[in-house]
Amino acid sequence: MDNKNQDRLKRIFSALELPMKPDESIDYGLLPSLIEYQLGIGVEGFYCMGSSGEALLMSLDERKKALEVILKAVDGRVPVIAHVGTVRTEDVKNLARHASDAGADAISMIPPYYYKFSMDEIIAYYEDVIRAVPDIGVIVYNIPQFTGVEFNKDNAGRLLANDNVIGVKHTSNNLYSLERMKTAYPDLILFNGFDEQFLASLSMGAEATIGTTVNVFAPLFLKIRECFKNGKMEEALTYQRQLNKYVEEMCRVGIFSAVKYILQKRGIDAGACRRPFHPLTAEERARIDAML
Repeated sequence: MDNKNQDRLKRIFSALELPMKPDESIDYGLLPSLIEYQLGIGVEGFYCMGSSGEALLMSLDERKKALEVILKAVDGRVPVIAHVGTVRTEDVKNLARHASDAGADAISMIPPYYYKFSMDEIIAYYEDVIRAVPDIGVIVYNIPQFTGVEFNKDNAGRLLANDNVIGVKHTSNNLYSLERMKTAYPDLILFNGFDEQFLASLSMGAEATIGTTVNVFAPLFLKIRECFKNGKMEEALTYQRQLNKYVEEMCRVGIFSAVKYILQKRGIDAGACRRPFHPLTAEERARIDAML
Protein backbone atom coordinates (compact mmCIF):
# COMPACT_ATOMS: atom_id res chain seq x y z
CA MET A 1 0.00 0.00 0.00
CA ASP A 2 1.49 3.36 -1.02
CA ASN A 3 1.75 6.33 1.33
CA LYS A 4 -1.24 8.10 -0.22
CA ASN A 5 -3.49 5.13 0.45
CA GLN A 6 -2.06 4.72 3.94
CA ASP A 7 -2.95 8.34 4.70
CA ARG A 8 -6.53 7.48 3.76
CA LEU A 9 -6.65 5.22 6.80
CA LYS A 10 -5.68 7.90 9.34
CA ARG A 11 -9.28 8.44 10.32
CA ILE A 12 -11.99 7.84 12.91
CA PHE A 13 -13.38 4.37 12.24
CA SER A 14 -16.56 2.87 13.58
CA ALA A 15 -16.04 -0.67 14.89
CA LEU A 16 -19.28 -1.45 13.13
CA GLU A 17 -21.94 -3.35 15.03
CA LEU A 18 -24.16 -5.54 12.86
CA PRO A 19 -27.95 -5.42 13.10
CA MET A 20 -29.58 -8.70 14.09
CA LYS A 21 -33.10 -10.02 13.65
CA PRO A 22 -34.97 -11.66 16.57
CA ASP A 23 -33.83 -15.11 15.34
CA GLU A 24 -30.19 -13.91 15.53
CA SER A 25 -29.75 -13.83 11.76
CA ILE A 26 -27.97 -10.76 10.39
CA ASP A 27 -30.34 -8.07 9.14
CA TYR A 28 -28.52 -7.40 5.88
CA GLY A 29 -31.36 -5.19 4.68
CA LEU A 30 -30.84 -2.75 7.55
CA LEU A 31 -27.07 -2.50 7.11
CA PRO A 32 -27.20 0.26 4.43
CA SER A 33 -29.40 2.44 6.67
CA LEU A 34 -27.04 1.92 9.59
CA ILE A 35 -24.10 2.94 7.43
CA GLU A 36 -25.87 6.06 6.16
CA TYR A 37 -26.74 7.04 9.72
CA GLN A 38 -23.14 6.68 10.82
CA LEU A 39 -21.77 8.59 7.84
CA GLY A 40 -24.28 11.30 8.72
CA ILE A 41 -22.86 11.74 12.23
CA GLY A 42 -19.28 11.98 10.99
CA VAL A 43 -17.91 8.42 10.87
CA GLU A 44 -14.88 8.42 8.54
CA GLY A 45 -14.43 4.69 7.96
CA PHE A 46 -15.64 1.25 8.98
CA TYR A 47 -13.82 -1.60 10.71
CA CYS A 48 -15.97 -4.64 10.04
CA MET A 49 -16.45 -8.01 11.74
CA GLY A 50 -14.22 -7.28 14.70
CA SER A 51 -15.11 -7.64 18.38
CA SER A 52 -17.98 -5.16 18.12
CA GLY A 53 -19.20 -6.91 14.97
CA GLU A 54 -19.49 -10.24 16.81
CA ALA A 55 -17.18 -11.89 14.27
CA LEU A 56 -16.37 -14.92 16.37
CA LEU A 57 -20.09 -15.66 16.75
CA MET A 58 -20.52 -15.71 12.96
CA SER A 59 -19.90 -18.28 10.25
CA LEU A 60 -17.34 -17.59 7.53
CA ASP A 61 -20.14 -17.22 4.96
CA GLU A 62 -21.91 -14.66 7.15
CA ARG A 63 -18.71 -12.66 7.49
CA LYS A 64 -18.22 -12.67 3.74
CA LYS A 65 -21.77 -11.65 2.91
CA ALA A 66 -21.80 -8.89 5.52
CA LEU A 67 -18.59 -7.45 4.09
CA GLU A 68 -20.04 -7.49 0.57
CA VAL A 69 -23.17 -5.64 1.73
CA ILE A 70 -21.08 -3.09 3.64
CA LEU A 71 -18.75 -2.42 0.71
CA LYS A 72 -21.69 -1.97 -1.65
CA ALA A 73 -23.40 0.45 0.72
CA VAL A 74 -20.22 2.44 1.38
CA ASP A 75 -19.47 2.59 -2.35
CA GLY A 76 -15.93 3.88 -1.89
CA ARG A 77 -16.90 6.98 0.06
CA VAL A 78 -14.81 6.02 3.09
CA PRO A 79 -12.25 3.25 3.73
CA VAL A 80 -13.37 -0.17 4.89
CA ILE A 81 -11.11 -2.47 6.92
CA ALA A 82 -12.13 -6.12 7.12
CA HIS A 83 -11.21 -8.06 10.23
CA VAL A 84 -10.50 -11.63 9.11
CA GLY A 85 -8.95 -13.12 12.22
CA THR A 86 -9.92 -16.42 13.82
CA VAL A 87 -8.07 -19.40 15.27
CA ARG A 88 -7.59 -21.53 12.12
CA THR A 89 -5.04 -20.24 9.60
CA GLU A 90 -6.84 -21.64 6.55
CA ASP A 91 -10.07 -19.90 7.57
CA VAL A 92 -8.17 -16.61 7.92
CA LYS A 93 -6.61 -17.03 4.48
CA ASN A 94 -10.05 -17.78 3.07
CA LEU A 95 -11.55 -14.62 4.56
CA ALA A 96 -8.49 -12.55 3.60
CA ARG A 97 -8.67 -13.60 -0.07
CA HIS A 98 -12.35 -12.77 -0.12
CA ALA A 99 -11.81 -9.35 1.48
CA SER A 100 -9.05 -8.52 -0.99
CA ASP A 101 -11.14 -9.61 -3.98
CA ALA A 102 -14.23 -7.80 -2.67
CA GLY A 103 -12.37 -4.47 -2.48
CA ALA A 104 -11.60 -3.87 1.19
CA ASP A 105 -8.96 -1.20 1.79
CA ALA A 106 -7.06 -3.34 4.30
CA ILE A 107 -7.43 -6.44 6.41
CA SER A 108 -6.85 -6.91 10.11
CA MET A 109 -6.56 -9.96 12.33
CA ILE A 110 -6.29 -11.00 15.94
CA PRO A 111 -3.60 -13.56 16.73
CA PRO A 112 -4.71 -17.21 17.02
CA TYR A 113 -6.21 -17.77 20.47
CA TYR A 114 -7.14 -20.46 23.03
CA TYR A 115 -4.06 -22.63 22.51
CA LYS A 116 -0.97 -21.00 23.97
CA PHE A 117 0.90 -20.64 20.71
CA SER A 118 4.51 -19.45 20.80
CA MET A 119 5.33 -16.03 19.39
CA ASP A 120 7.11 -17.73 16.48
CA GLU A 121 3.92 -19.65 15.70
CA ILE A 122 1.82 -16.49 15.96
CA ILE A 123 4.09 -14.50 13.65
CA ALA A 124 4.16 -17.41 11.20
CA TYR A 125 0.34 -17.31 11.18
CA TYR A 126 0.43 -13.68 10.04
CA GLU A 127 3.14 -14.44 7.49
CA ASP A 128 1.10 -17.32 6.05
CA VAL A 129 -1.81 -14.96 5.47
CA ILE A 130 0.43 -12.25 4.00
CA ARG A 131 1.83 -14.73 1.50
CA ALA A 132 -1.71 -15.77 0.56
CA VAL A 133 -2.86 -12.16 -0.07
CA PRO A 134 0.26 -10.09 -0.80
CA ASP A 135 -1.63 -7.24 -2.47
CA ILE A 136 -3.48 -5.86 0.57
CA GLY A 137 -2.16 -4.15 3.69
CA VAL A 138 -2.40 -5.90 7.05
CA ILE A 139 -3.25 -4.32 10.41
CA VAL A 140 -2.20 -6.33 13.45
CA TYR A 141 -4.92 -6.42 16.10
CA ASN A 142 -3.34 -6.13 19.55
CA ILE A 143 -6.02 -6.97 22.12
CA PRO A 144 -4.27 -8.85 24.95
CA GLN A 145 -7.21 -8.93 27.36
CA PHE A 146 -9.10 -11.16 24.91
CA THR A 147 -6.29 -13.12 23.25
CA GLY A 148 -3.68 -13.39 26.00
CA VAL A 149 -1.07 -12.06 23.55
CA GLU A 150 0.49 -8.59 23.90
CA PHE A 151 2.50 -7.40 20.92
CA ASN A 152 5.33 -4.92 21.39
CA LYS A 153 8.24 -3.65 19.33
CA ASP A 154 10.55 -6.37 20.65
CA ASN A 155 8.54 -9.59 20.57
CA ALA A 156 6.81 -8.66 17.29
CA GLY A 157 9.70 -6.89 15.57
CA ARG A 158 9.89 -9.41 12.73
CA LEU A 159 6.18 -8.92 12.05
CA LEU A 160 6.11 -5.12 12.39
CA ALA A 161 9.04 -4.83 9.97
CA ASN A 162 7.16 -6.78 7.29
CA ASP A 163 6.42 -4.47 4.33
CA ASN A 164 2.83 -5.72 4.12
CA VAL A 165 2.08 -4.77 7.73
CA ILE A 166 0.81 -1.19 7.62
CA GLY A 167 -0.45 -0.69 11.14
CA VAL A 168 -1.45 -1.90 14.58
CA LYS A 169 -4.87 -1.65 16.20
CA HIS A 170 -3.71 -1.09 19.77
CA THR A 171 -6.52 -2.11 22.12
CA SER A 172 -4.31 -2.10 25.19
CA ASN A 173 -3.82 0.18 28.16
CA ASN A 174 -0.08 0.11 27.59
CA LEU A 175 0.44 3.46 25.87
CA TYR A 176 4.17 3.29 26.54
CA SER A 177 4.25 0.26 24.24
CA LEU A 178 2.25 2.17 21.62
CA GLU A 179 4.74 5.04 21.67
CA ARG A 180 7.72 2.66 21.49
CA MET A 181 6.22 0.85 18.47
CA LYS A 182 5.56 4.15 16.70
CA THR A 183 9.07 5.40 17.40
CA ALA A 184 10.68 2.14 16.26
CA TYR A 185 8.43 1.83 13.18
CA PRO A 186 7.38 5.38 12.24
CA ASP A 187 5.72 4.34 8.98
CA LEU A 188 3.17 2.17 10.80
CA ILE A 189 -0.29 3.60 11.41
CA LEU A 190 -1.12 3.23 15.10
CA PHE A 191 -4.88 2.91 15.64
CA ASN A 192 -6.16 3.62 19.13
CA GLY A 193 -8.47 0.80 20.22
CA PHE A 194 -9.79 1.95 23.61
CA ASP A 195 -12.26 4.82 23.20
CA GLU A 196 -11.65 5.99 26.77
CA GLN A 197 -8.00 6.79 26.03
CA PHE A 198 -8.34 8.37 22.58
CA LEU A 199 -6.83 11.70 23.60
CA ALA A 200 -3.96 10.06 25.47
CA SER A 201 -3.24 7.79 22.49
CA LEU A 202 -3.05 10.79 20.16
CA SER A 203 -0.45 12.32 22.43
CA MET A 204 1.61 9.10 22.29
CA GLY A 205 1.62 8.77 18.51
CA ALA A 206 -1.70 7.27 17.42
CA GLU A 207 -2.99 8.74 14.17
CA ALA A 208 -6.39 7.06 13.97
CA THR A 209 -8.94 5.28 16.11
CA ILE A 210 -11.27 2.30 15.78
CA GLY A 211 -13.99 2.36 18.39
CA THR A 212 -17.23 0.75 19.51
CA THR A 213 -18.77 3.99 20.74
CA VAL A 214 -17.92 5.70 17.45
CA ASN A 215 -21.08 3.92 16.24
CA VAL A 216 -23.14 6.46 18.20
CA PHE A 217 -20.78 9.18 19.50
CA ALA A 218 -18.61 9.98 16.48
CA PRO A 219 -19.01 13.78 16.95
CA LEU A 220 -17.16 13.59 20.28
CA PHE A 221 -14.20 11.86 18.63
CA LEU A 222 -14.13 14.51 15.92
CA LYS A 223 -14.08 17.27 18.57
CA ILE A 224 -11.31 15.60 20.57
CA ARG A 225 -9.14 15.25 17.48
CA GLU A 226 -9.79 18.80 16.32
CA CYS A 227 -8.94 20.26 19.73
CA PHE A 228 -5.80 18.12 19.95
CA LYS A 229 -4.61 19.25 16.52
CA ASN A 230 -5.17 22.89 17.47
CA GLY A 231 -3.44 22.61 20.82
CA LYS A 232 -6.65 23.14 22.82
CA MET A 233 -5.84 20.47 25.35
CA GLU A 234 -8.17 21.58 28.15
CA GLU A 235 -11.11 21.60 25.75
CA ALA A 236 -10.03 18.25 24.33
CA LEU A 237 -9.93 16.77 27.84
CA THR A 238 -13.42 18.12 28.52
CA TYR A 239 -14.75 16.18 25.53
CA GLN A 240 -12.77 13.07 26.50
CA ARG A 241 -14.26 13.21 30.01
CA GLN A 242 -17.74 13.44 28.51
CA LEU A 243 -17.04 10.40 26.33
CA ASN A 244 -15.61 8.52 29.29
CA LYS A 245 -18.77 9.10 31.32
CA TYR A 246 -20.66 7.34 28.54
CA VAL A 247 -18.12 4.54 28.24
CA GLU A 248 -18.18 3.92 31.99
CA GLU A 249 -21.95 3.60 32.12
CA MET A 250 -22.18 1.53 28.96
CA CYS A 251 -19.54 -0.92 30.17
CA ARG A 252 -21.57 -1.51 33.32
CA VAL A 253 -24.42 -2.97 31.26
CA GLY A 254 -22.42 -4.44 28.36
CA ILE A 255 -21.02 -2.00 25.85
CA PHE A 256 -21.99 -3.87 22.68
CA SER A 257 -25.60 -4.25 23.83
CA ALA A 258 -25.67 -0.64 25.01
CA VAL A 259 -24.65 0.62 21.55
CA LYS A 260 -27.45 -1.38 19.92
CA TYR A 261 -29.94 0.02 22.42
CA ILE A 262 -28.84 3.59 21.68
CA LEU A 263 -29.16 2.89 17.96
CA GLN A 264 -32.69 1.67 18.60
CA LYS A 265 -33.52 4.90 20.42
CA ARG A 266 -32.22 6.79 17.40
CA GLY A 267 -34.53 4.96 15.04
CA ILE A 268 -32.33 2.06 13.91
CA ASP A 269 -33.51 -1.24 15.37
CA ALA A 270 -30.25 -3.18 15.36
CA GLY A 271 -31.74 -5.89 17.57
CA ALA A 272 -29.74 -7.65 20.27
CA CYS A 273 -26.30 -9.22 20.32
CA ARG A 274 -26.07 -12.95 19.71
CA ARG A 275 -26.06 -15.33 22.62
CA PRO A 276 -24.35 -15.87 24.96
CA PHE A 277 -24.58 -12.05 25.23
CA HIS A 278 -27.73 -11.22 27.13
CA PRO A 279 -30.25 -8.55 26.10
CA LEU A 280 -30.42 -5.51 28.34
CA THR A 281 -32.81 -5.74 31.25
CA ALA A 282 -35.37 -3.02 31.95
CA GLU A 283 -33.10 -1.69 34.69
CA GLU A 284 -30.10 -1.59 32.36
CA ARG A 285 -32.09 0.20 29.66
CA ALA A 286 -33.16 2.74 32.28
CA ARG A 287 -29.50 3.36 33.15
CA ILE A 288 -28.73 4.15 29.52
CA ASP A 289 -31.83 6.34 29.25
CA ALA A 290 -30.65 8.32 32.27
CA MET A 291 -27.16 8.61 30.78
CA LEU A 292 -28.52 10.01 27.53
